Amino acid sequence: MTGGVLRLDPVERLSVQVTLHPGGTVFSVLKDVFRAPPERVPAQWRTALRMAVPTRALDAVRPVFAQGGCYMPDGLALIADLTASNLAEVGAGLRALDPHRAAAEVSAHYDGTPPPVWRGLIDDPRGFLTAYTLVVEAVAQALAPRWRRAEPLLSRETERVGAAVVTGAVDALLGTLPAPVRYQEGRMLLTHRCGIEALEGRPLVLMPLVAGYSSGMYGVDRDDAVWFAYPVPGLGHLATTGTPGDAAPADGDPLGLVLGPVRSRILRRLPYRPTLGRLSRELSLSPSTLTYHCDQLAAAGLLHRQRQGRQVVVSATPRGTALTELLTGIRDN
Repeated sequence: MTGGVLRLDPVERLSVQVTLHPGGTVFSVLKDVFRAPPERVPAQWRTALRMAVPTRALDAVRPVFAQGGCYMPDGLALIADLTASNLAEVGAGLRALDPHRAAAEVSAHYDGTPPPVWRGLIDDPRGFLTAYTLVVEAVAQALAPRWRRAEPLLSRETERVGAAVVTGAVDALLGTLPAPVRYQEGRMLLTHRCGIEALEGRPLVLMPLVAGYSSGMYGVDRDDAVWFAYPVPGLGHLATTGTPGDAAPADGDPLGLVLGPVRSRILRRLPYRPTLGRLSRELSLSPSTLTYHCDQLAAAGLLHRQRQGRQVVVSATPRGTALTELLTGIRDN
């Protein structure tokens, strides 16, 4: 394990919230579109976004987006206020920042010797922040139509998180979060090392992104919250067609709403104790895809695997059975 570990509070005491925060989306897009080579963001989005950004302003700040490290002050990462919800005001927080204070914060983080990517901010704090604000506001404006088209997906994700909270399925919900975090019972595994080791009563804030297919970020060093940002489910269909997809579970399926359609189908078949091979055929999933989803269900304490000769049999744990009965009971009632 080369990353970090965040110990969670007991599930029954976890405070889980969701925020439809446009700043996280804008920053994720900035990192994906303007790094070299670019990653994750669909090609047609990338082209439109690059055309929208002033070239000189981008040249001044591009090194920050291209850095391999994970550090970024909350103000520059556009998530200083986790309650923000207006895409048109994403740049307002930057205009309120003190440039010299931002430079001092970066310098202090690196013990007075920040890497070369931050040279623009250190040498000319005001000029850097002005250029950064121009880039952010241009990207926010270009993203506005896609953000509006994604509103049904964002609303659906809010319902999914809410359903998990009210039905006591928070651990299953956390098990659906993609990289760069991974849930194991009672803790979150993080890609990068961090100085924070325990949640200690802070709320977990989930932030769905309208960005790249595999975009993901997190912040664990704030006093008021720990946040995890991830692509809103259904984003792939939106990127290719311009409209939200229908991959989400049908209305009236709480289990599918909480776990997602694939994992809910797996969980429903576990009472029959299928082998992985049989389950792969029944669900028309490749072995690698099935293994990935089973790994996540197992990490959430919902699925158990047992080798029998050359085959692996999967079954539901008591927690998995209880969750299935609870959420399918809600549907049936």
